[in-house]
Amino acid sequence: MTAGALVVLLVAALAVSALAGPRLLRHAAPALTRLPRVAAGLLAGGTLAWVFTALALGPLLAWVVSGPALLPGHAAEVCRRCLAAANPFSGTPLYTAVPALLLLVLPALAATVLGVAVVREIRRRRRATAHTGRRLRDRGEPRTVLGHRVLVIDDPRPFALTLPRRHGGITASTGALRALAPDELAAVLAHEHAHLSQRHHLITTVMASVSRHLSWVPLIAAGQAALGHYLEIAADDAARRRAGTPALARALLTLGEHAPAPLDGALHMLGPDRIRHLVRPSTGASGVLPALAATAYLTGLVLLAGIVHVPYVVAALQGCA
Repeated sequence: MTAGALVVLLVAALAVSALAGPRLLRHAAPALTRLPRVAAGLLAGGTLAWVFTALALGPLLAWVVSGPALLPGHAAEVCRRCLAAANPFSGTPLYTAVPALLLLVLPALAATVLGVAVVREIRRRRRATAHTGRRLRDRGEPRTVLGHRVLVIDDPRPFALTLPRRHGGITASTGALRALAPDELAAVLAHEHAHLSQRHHLITTVMASVSRHLSWVPLIAAGQAALGHYLEIAADDAARRRAGTPALARALLTLGEHAPAPLDGALHMLGPDRIRHLVRPSTGASGVLPALAATAYLTGLVLLAGIVHVPYVVAALQGCA
């Protein structure tokens, strides 16, 4: 394969995954709901793989084209030598008006800007979550309920939610404690505990922070929209093992009728729409082929990006020798 062919393949892979990815994820949903934690990993991995591959385009083009030198003599020679050491392809680069150095600097700059923006968004979300935690702690009383440490809020509406442990952890209203039968309450607490033990808040915060700045990519927007659903199903699976499907379904019906206003950083146990999945989960081979295709495509993106990034890393470690 030539460098030019790899450029065409990489651009096509990025475009197809960005545009066709959402449809593939929809068709894979019946299989992914049976493995929600795998599904969450696939969505998060797909986002990171797409970004990783997109950042390879500039360094790849630097092997294909050359242009005027932007650096003084010795520095330009060092840059040329590093490019030659990293380039696994033979052939003479096509001379253009675009400096090769620019093709390396722009992706690095884009990665830096994106990284700073994501970190700032993570910090903003953490501040908002901390504010939510303070508000709830001011209204709540810590109790031990069925073996779980719970912040109980005096509110007649039945609801339950979870914040990160340092900001309050599992929270439930007095209305929920009264409205739920013991087995239903056990299901709710197991569901909320799963959010904590499986670190769903961290996954949600990081992926939402990345997606906020890349929502123009259909694949990333679709992945972010579906992520919360699969995390809720993963928590449902833990609750179902602890208290049984009927208790969990009844609890979802009770809590879904009295949903509180959304709170920053909180994962609410809502979603009567998930009851159909609990009662009649998908079976058979439905969604398996699209799920395998999505996994294979994700793997292919990573391999394509690796073909570009790895030689640069190796050349840098060897001193561009």
